[in-house]
Amino acid sequence: MRPHVTVALAAILSIAASAIAQDVTSAVDKTAKDTSHVTAKGAKDVAHGTEAGVKKTAKGTGHTVKATGHGVKRGIKGVGHGLKKVSTTTPDAPK
Repeated sequence: MRPHVTVALAAILSIAASAIAQDVTSAVDKTAKDTSHVTAKGAKDVAHGTEAGVKKTAKGTGHTVKATGHGVKRGIKGVGHGLKKVSTTTPDAPK
């Protein structure tokens, strides 16, 4: 082969290798950006779901505490009523 043909082939090969490397770099960069975008969106959705879950749990807990307090209040009134009734009645005389 003639020397100038060898140099031309080497130049073409290096240019092609450089172009392929740039193409791969561009694809990797685009993939990284897409992955970052999807990850951020997913994290935002998870945070929103967690926030909604916490709010619903707090609301349910508030209702439970209120209902429990109401039940305790009624129970105390019932015990107080029973004690008052017992203390005001006289025992039956022994026969």
